[in-house]
Amino acid sequence: MSILIPILVVAALAGATLGIRARARLRSFSNALPGTHFGSITRLTDAAVSTRFLLGRAGSDEAHVALCGASNVPLGVIDDTASAAGEDVAVQLLGSAGCTLRMVSAAAISAGSLVYAAANGKVSVLPSSAGTYYCVGLALIPATGADELIEVDPCVPVRTVVA
Repeated sequence: MSILIPILVVAALAGATLGIRARARLRSFSNALPGTHFGSITRLTDAAVSTRFLLGRAGSDEAHVALCGASNVPLGVIDDTASAAGEDVAVQLLGSAGCTLRMVSAAAISAGSLVYAAANGKVSVLPSSAGTYYCVGLALIPATGADELIEVDPCVPVRTVVA
């Protein structure tokens, strides 16, 4: 009787593994349906994303994400790359990430500076040119130039208008 229990457990795990592999080709989103999420969501890309840690915005519909521009309302940080449109990516939500996030700089940024959405999903300090920009957090480490990874304490995007 005591040997029967481990055999049943192994058989059950093997059956579960085979069932998962049989369904591996099906596309399913564990957190794409309406409900609650814990810090991140899964979305499909509107286009290829060649670099990780870029800001994303709402895409062509509720299931998609696109790279954020300087005047777009950011949704979160795209945590993955995608070689083509329609691929799954994880998006770390700015307002509920629960941890610091990595982001890509558009130019030099000092530690302690507020960072704002910039072109092509990157972040920068507040531009001096007129426009509407969105603050996404506080830089915790500096960037000496463009395309550097920085650590940011994220916040809910805050609209800022420069006149």
